Amino acid sequence: MHLNRFPLLALVAGSAVCVIASPRPAHAEFTPRAVYLPPQLTSATQSTSAVHPGNLSVLQLQATDPQGSPLTFSWSATTGTSGTPVSDASSSTLAWAAPQCLVNGPPQVLGTVTNGYGLSTQALFDFDFTQSLDIDHQPDFTPSGFDELTNVALLSGGALRLNTHVGQLSSERIVFANEQHLAITFVHESAGASHSLGYVYYDDLVARGYVNTQGTPDDSSDDTLVDANGNGIADLHEDLYNLAPTTGPQARPYIGGARRCAPRPFSSQGAGYTMPDLALNANCAAAFVRQSIPDARPGTHPLLPVDIVGASPTEGTVPNTNAWSDLGLYPRIPNLLEPAHAMNNQLGLGHLVFLLADDDADQGTFNQLGTVTDTSSVVEGIPDYDVSRYDAHGIQRAVNPDPGITPNDRTVDLGILPAGKELVFFLVTQYEAIHDLDQKTVYPCLRKAPTGQCLLHLRSPINVFFSKAKWNLDQDPVGQMPVAQRNLGCAYTEECNADAPQSSPTACYVANSSQRLCGWLDQETLARLRMPPYGNLFLPMTAAGVFAQGQGNMPHLLLNAPLTTTGQWLMGFEDLPGGADRDFNDVVFLLRNLTEGRVRSRVLSPDDASCKLAQVSFNKFDNLYGVCTGAAAYITYALATDCNVCSAGTCVPNPTPTWHTLSLPPGSGRATVDVSSTPGQQLCWKAELTQGTDPTCQPTLHFVDVGYTSVPVTP
Repeated sequence: MHLNRFPLLALVAGSAVCVIASPRPAHAEFTPRAVYLPPQLTSATQSTSAVHPGNLSVLQLQATDPQGSPLTFSWSATTGTSGTPVSDASSSTLAWAAPQCLVNGPPQVLGTVTNGYGLSTQALFDFDFTQSLDIDHQPDFTPSGFDELTNVALLSGGALRLNTHVGQLSSERIVFANEQHLAITFVHESAGASHSLGYVYYDDLVARGYVNTQGTPDDSSDDTLVDANGNGIADLHEDLYNLAPTTGPQARPYIGGARRCAPRPFSSQGAGYTMPDLALNANCAAAFVRQSIPDARPGTHPLLPVDIVGASPTEGTVPNTNAWSDLGLYPRIPNLLEPAHAMNNQLGLGHLVFLLADDDADQGTFNQLGTVTDTSSVVEGIPDYDVSRYDAHGIQRAVNPDPGITPNDRTVDLGILPAGKELVFFLVTQYEAIHDLDQKTVYPCLRKAPTGQCLLHLRSPINVFFSKAKWNLDQDPVGQMPVAQRNLGCAYTEECNADAPQSSPTACYVANSSQRLCGWLDQETLARLRMPPYGNLFLPMTAAGVFAQGQGNMPHLLLNAPLTTTGQWLMGFEDLPGGADRDFNDVVFLLRNLTEGRVRSRVLSPDDASCKLAQVSFNKFDNLYGVCTGAAAYITYALATDCNVCSAGTCVPNPTPTWHTLSLPPGSGRATVDVSSTPGQQLCWKAELTQGTDPTCQPTLHFVDVGYTSVPVTP
């Protein structure tokens, strides 16, 4: 007699349990047969029957076998993701995750228990599956919860705040611990010379072999300039002017394309060199003499015989476009300090921010040697040329975004400076070379004796002054410490005696002290700084100084952060070799740290190939911390659904996902976005925090809630 299948339904904890007895194999008609019973369920439970996408439900079966035979358990699901079951002799537990969307009907999980006689009992678990944009998938902010946190601090209370750089920079080492967005604004010019401002990346000079890092690449304070060919002139200075011989063991590659002048060798103190094109007239006439001139070291300046290479035009020299030039992209900028270009054989390392820093009442430059033509006679705090015609590196743009001289030309955006990347600024000047110790002007010194006495002077109308004083070629003929001191908030006047400010009636008291110092910037410039384009900058009555760095070299930059604000540094240059009047206001710029923070979340949704995101809800609360004046800081938001790139089971952040920009007001804001037309199931969001004109105003993000719904992928 065959055992017929019979159903036995029992509802256990919301589940339908179906018990099925399987028939035994046929035997001889009169052979006695044993009757075996299927396993009996003693418990069938699920931790939850109502689930949202990705929710876990823990399912458990417990059973016994009437015959006492061993039991085995198995599980299957119509959708979702099943974990690895944990089973013993009488029970089995399964963790099941709900799917991201439903393709065919509601989710069901089937649990089966089988005894040693092949008889089974099953429990069917049903689920109520729903999706809602109100379900928040963004965890509380933690450092590990982001793919990117740049210039953003995670506060103890869990908020994110823009981390603005606060502190003083040193002219000897201009480097930021965090990534920075920098800009430079032209402020003031009052000099007979013409100027070009630029910078080089320190590590580019190291890579080119100009700097010996002494085995400490992260600390430039102990670095020295290299003299690889051993001729007494640092290779950096040698290549600025292409002084190296063209043949022999001390030859160096020419920096630039074609030479303007045929090489003119000369010998000084037993070493061979080449006369620099930047120091030769239009006819390339040889220019090398040995004569007695005042010693440029501090002291009595006795006459000493010394070698001098080069020549210089005077105020009365007739201009000639072919003179004092090394060709290149800009004939009166050393090729090495130009941006890399075919015209300097791609050997330039410089970035030229302002090609001409003239702002005067005429349209001329000294001997017409300016890097570009002076086209304005209006004194207005804007350079006298169309700055926007060139990019931030000094290369002419194909399309000028702002033709003509406009207020936009006062500022150049340098872009993003990576964290830890050091800048060295330089000022190239075009002016008559004068060696007059009474006026504290000297010829630059190319080679020194161990005593500090100059052995070889350079006479050229083209001079370069670095923010690192120890790299400058000119000697300090005074030798006092500090080299100069000025009162930042006091107006500059020529009548003030900077050597005896305490008794000068036009000097000003330093705040909270009895010290008096002469002013630094004139009244017009102080008033200009208080205007919105300069961040409404009021300079305090604070002492600012310029300090020598040893080796007898003259510093040329006063770099000072106004104590009334953060993230802004005034850069005042002294533009004559030797320092001259040492007012450090011949040309002045404002270095501005336009701090930008970036936050990018990790992926918030599982990658499910059968589903795609349909809608995303984004809710946030932010505010501005601090006293916010002027143009306020702000935060912008975006989200994407293709935030990972996956291959062979490994996923990495997609550097260029398809961002949906969110238009949200300050404070509380919520938006719902239809993302069904964009690819991917990997949801993330980003926020960009931007500093306003007042660096003390810090945008702060307190929380973000992200909800989403998914739909099946259409076959």
